[in-house]
Amino acid sequence: MYENIREEELKNKIAQDFFPDFDCAKIIGNIDFAATIHKSDLFAETESVFWAEAKKGKSDIYKSIVQLILTIGKARTFDQVIPPAFLGAFDAEKMAFVPYSAVQEIFYQNDFNWNVTPSNYETRDKR
Repeated sequence: MYENIREEELKNKIAQDFFPDFDCAKIIGNIDFAATIHKSDLFAETESVFWAEAKKGKSDIYKSIVQLILTIGKARTFDQVIPPAFLGAFDAEKMAFVPYSAVQEIFYQNDFNWNVTPSNYETRDKR
């Protein structure tokens, strides 16, 4: 459906096709994609509904979700912004959603090295 396009264009198309009622232009930390509720009050805190890892072409959706979790955990994004209802990942052919509440406890593990690079799947710290 979205094959042979760049990642930025993929994010734009996903925003238009699946999240037309949300603001998808907001950049939250190092998260690839965020769908937030339009706010009428300039000083209101951003309320997200979905944060996702985006990959052009076809990818392993599970690795993408793990990368997103590592990105959020490393930066402790949940301490800076109210977390969304759902985390997920998408590529040119599929999209996955995971309730934030299902993975929330992972972010508070003290015995995990959150300093590893989220996209480095070869490091021993992630196995």
